[in-house]
Amino acid sequence: MTVQNRLFSSMLLVLAMMTSFFTQASSDKAVTEKNKAFIAQAFAKWAAGGSTFFQEVLSEDVVWTIKGSSPAAGTYRGRAVFLEQAVAPFAARLSSFVKPRVNDIWAEGNDVVVYWDGAAVAKDGKPYNNSFVWIFRMQQLRATEVIAFLDLTQYDDVMNRIPLPTSFDQQGDQPMSAQHPYLGMWVTADGRIRQQLLANGRYDEARGHKESAYQGRYEVKGNQIDYWDDTGFTADGVFVDANTLHHGGMIFYRRQ
Repeated sequence: MTVQNRLFSSMLLVLAMMTSFFTQASSDKAVTEKNKAFIAQAFAKWAAGGSTFFQEVLSEDVVWTIKGSSPAAGTYRGRAVFLEQAVAPFAARLSSFVKPRVNDIWAEGNDVVVYWDGAAVAKDGKPYNNSFVWIFRMQQLRATEVIAFLDLTQYDDVMNRIPLPTSFDQQGDQPMSAQHPYLGMWVTADGRIRQQLLANGRYDEARGHKESAYQGRYEVKGNQIDYWDDTGFTADGVFVDANTLHHGGMIFYRRQ
């Protein structure tokens, strides 16, 4: 091989390496921007009143770690476990769900960091305010790991100050049996929304082809029903007769 041929081959090798480097860099940047935009959009939807943040962002087997020395700190393995043991008991003590205000978002590859403030109102009418830093480890637009930092003294104050509603047992993580005449399945006329009121004080609502779109606890007092979704939002409804429920601007009918 002549000197010219060797030089030409070396140049081709360098060019190929540079092309590969810039292609990889471009790909990494695209992943970063996609993850950042996904999380930003999820927070915006939550701030606008959305109630499915955790279902849409977290993978089913997410590992969520709350840093600190409070009883609430620790690692929760699985989305259902995190919602049941960390989110639901706190949401049950609020009269309005936590509304987020994002201060900043940083992203690098599969990691997204969000610094945000949250505000709500507790059951006793006192405000709840806190600041958070959540670090998301993303995979295919779902968080597989989350590390959360917050002022746990504010969180613990609400947990210790506000007693759980009577529909929770003394451990605070399982609702007591509900005894009322409205147990069973309630369905809109078009069949698209199907809400089952379970005897353990939980509800399971399907929407269209999506089963268990909303889940949480409920209480019935007379003909009034109040809902506390696992994601933190609240709602209510009225049974206008034994077979008709008005809830969320919709009419549900008892399925026999």
